[in-house]
Amino acid sequence: MDSLDNTDFKKLASQQKTIQMKVRLLALAHFKEGHSRTQIAKYLKVSRTSVNKWVKVFFEEGLEGLQEKPRTGRPAYLNEEQRKQLSEFIQKAAESPSGGRLVGSDIHDYIVEHFDKHYHPNSIYYLLEHMGFSWITSRSKHPKQSQQIQDDFKKIFQIETILKIPGHIGLEQVDVWFQDEARFGQQNTTTRLWVTRGTRPRVVKQQQFEYAYLFGSVCPARGIGEAIVVPWVNKDIMINHLEQISKATEKGRHAVVIMDGAGWHTDDIANQFNNVSIIKLPPYSPELNPIEQVWSWLRQHYLANQSFTDYNEIVSKVCRAWNGFLECRDRVTKMCQRDWIDLIS
Repeated sequence: MDSLDNTDFKKLASQQKTIQMKVRLLALAHFKEGHSRTQIAKYLKVSRTSVNKWVKVFFEEGLEGLQEKPRTGRPAYLNEEQRKQLSEFIQKAAESPSGGRLVGSDIHDYIVEHFDKHYHPNSIYYLLEHMGFSWITSRSKHPKQSQQIQDDFKKIFQIETILKIPGHIGLEQVDVWFQDEARFGQQNTTTRLWVTRGTRPRVVKQQQFEYAYLFGSVCPARGIGEAIVVPWVNKDIMINHLEQISKATEKGRHAVVIMDGAGWHTDDIANQFNNVSIIKLPPYSPELNPIEQVWSWLRQHYLANQSFTDYNEIVSKVCRAWNGFLECRDRVTKMCQRDWIDLIS
């Protein structure tokens, strides 16, 4: 049992993380030195009742009794089973193949109908946050997309790579690239920006139709990329872009370029390069190509809220954005690396 004489309260107080425990131990330190409880309350700016309580608890329960007790608080309006049911309802709605979305009133109606509980409308959002839900922008998904096909593609990617590369090339000599094209132009996007709270500025939304295409590729393992900006898309430009990748591939290594099934991505576009092969993604599977995130990054950080006078300015600003993205190799790697393209693990 802890005793008043054998306990160094000041030393213990200096080791505490919470201010509440520090004050309680300092109160006992003053009590041990012979100060009255009224004096202690005045020194520490607490009530005399609290000092009386701490002294009494220490004599009856020791230091353990001074620890903060867990607070039960008011019981949750919905019990654990009800919250689980509500979570399943919300999650099912978010993943519904028919689309749509739930709003606060929908969730409130569900709670009333199934649990006979009535929340204030504003409390619904607090409840959702407490349950781990957040209001975020969804990602698009093609209605013909097959998750099973995507999973199978990841599993056989290593085999597919072996079939594509020359026999004398080992998997440890292969660089995996992701490739895609994006259109940027005067029909531009707008995005968020820093402004004084309470204001909502207007930004120019052009109505002209000048645009350019960015053919871009990234190699996550090396943290590098190659790109070309052109006024249109066709097979010849795609071959020129693969030539960039071929030249960027170190001697003795082989580049495997993952791309979608666009019309200009024909099977023979890499035939003239002895160090480049292509692998097509499954249909309706942009999620498998991380360069889609690069396009979003370029718009968010450089190209959104922009006004372009003509084609040449579009090219100039798109090139600046791409070069800005490539300035940090770690960014390229972290944004575009995927576990399933690791060929030697």
